[in-house]
Amino acid sequence: MNTPLFRLFNLKITAKEREAFAKVGERNLLTSIENEPGTLAMYTSHVDPAGLDNRVIEIYRDTASYDQHAHSPQFAAFREVAKRAVTRQEVSQLTPRLLLEKPTPLRGDASQFSQLTELTIPVDRAAAYQTLVTASIRPAMAAEVGLLVALVGQAVDDPTRWVIFEVFQDLAAFKAHCQTPAFQIYQTESRLLITTADATVLTGDTLVNQGGLTVINKIQ
Repeated sequence: MNTPLFRLFNLKITAKEREAFAKVGERNLLTSIENEPGTLAMYTSHVDPAGLDNRVIEIYRDTASYDQHAHSPQFAAFREVAKRAVTRQEVSQLTPRLLLEKPTPLRGDASQFSQLTELTIPVDRAAAYQTLVTASIRPAMAAEVGLLVALVGQAVDDPTRWVIFEVFQDLAAFKAHCQTPAFQIYQTESRLLITTADATVLTGDTLVNQGGLTVINKIQ
């Protein structure tokens, strides 16, 4: 597979349009994941109880796949609502470093436990960090039933900024993961590599993927 397109959106929306935004967004994601083979994963969630501070993660097989989605009728409907709803948008283009999913396609929502972690890592420690995080997450994906998605990306415009997005079956699965020896080793050794770390628990709105994604893109 070519290197997928991997993006993180921070969206602020108005309270008045929250219900319409969520509804048309869900239709957009569910239709796209069923009808567009090149749309590999789409995850929408929010940070605050009111659902006005949103995070969206998208993965496409390639530029042509994104173009197909961008010209779809379901995206056109979403875009019309977004014009009214979105008051601020920030987009981070990410270089995928580790993208892992369970083989079974995901159709998730708020019942799953999702977390977004944003890290600062000096460029000269990036390769060592990628080796460490891969050694921790890849076996976990194979061994832990409750770990459904693990995505690790490096910002294109700021290589010191990294993002980790994880989806677990539930909170219990996340807590069990944090008790594993591999995670404990990761926690200890990553302290020597990471300058800052900020973890945000998300409430899932619509979490969908094709399943089976495995991408390891090593730093050269």
